[in-house]
Amino acid sequence: MNGLVARKYSTGQQEGRLLTEIEQLGIAVLSLAKHRDLLSSFGDQELRDLLHGLKQKGWVVPIERGKYLVVPRAARSGWHENPLVIAATLSPSDYYISYWSALSYHQLTEQIPRVVYVALKESRRPPLSFQGWDYRFASVAANRFYGFRAEEFPVLNGSSTAEVLIAEPEKAILDSMEEELRAGGIQEVVKALRRGLDEGTLSADRLISHAGRYPSSALIARIGHLLDRFGVREADTLLPLVRRRGRPVYMSEANPRAGARFDDKWHLWLNVPQYLFELEEVS
Repeated sequence: MNGLVARKYSTGQQEGRLLTEIEQLGIAVLSLAKHRDLLSSFGDQELRDLLHGLKQKGWVVPIERGKYLVVPRAARSGWHENPLVIAATLSPSDYYISYWSALSYHQLTEQIPRVVYVALKESRRPPLSFQGWDYRFASVAANRFYGFRAEEFPVLNGSSTAEVLIAEPEKAILDSMEEELRAGGIQEVVKALRRGLDEGTLSADRLISHAGRYPSSALIARIGHLLDRFGVREADTLLPLVRRRGRPVYMSEANPRAGARFDDKWHLWLNVPQYLFELEEVS
């Protein structure tokens, strides 16, 4: 299913009434589990039959079992809904958009990934592809599940909005640094961090505060080293949280480790290109 819209026929009276109710409710992606009570004027079998007819006519597009993309009446063939809105509907209640997707949303990267990455609170669900986008879900422990906020997105041709939970820029950096392959690699994360500090998208104080809550000494060492390199003096407040014993910590878990340089201050092996650090200090 590629999700392209290609309406074929006009609606019947009851089909039109159902579409009108859905539009008045501001539903961009219909979930029978979530929205069934809002459509109580339709019986169960009647609703199934109407949705089947609307699907055949191209007015709703199946995403997965029990979930449909609702096509605005003014939309033309080939119309797509915002993938972040779709991701919110595909996710359980405890979720937020993060990693490369959140970096892109906050304009911390010039890359536009065709994957939407979603953090789920201690739950799992399989990946899904729809309308040319891949949706991938990462289970996150409860003590890492923080640092996000609700953003409003226009839907239904601008007549309504949908709420999507997205990582704050500082938390998106930390999540991406812990799971770098979900953000294009450590080089992309470092560039996003530098860009955010330069342009004021990132708050160094909030980044340090979020890092202090993160239950990973390795991640704290990585972000502390980078902030230190970029001239953020307050980074030293993270030093007491860095573990000095145990297995070696590398800046990148994905890059080769041969030839890594050791930073004794942050107890961190630097297995990344030197040019990443050859930057002017942040003022």
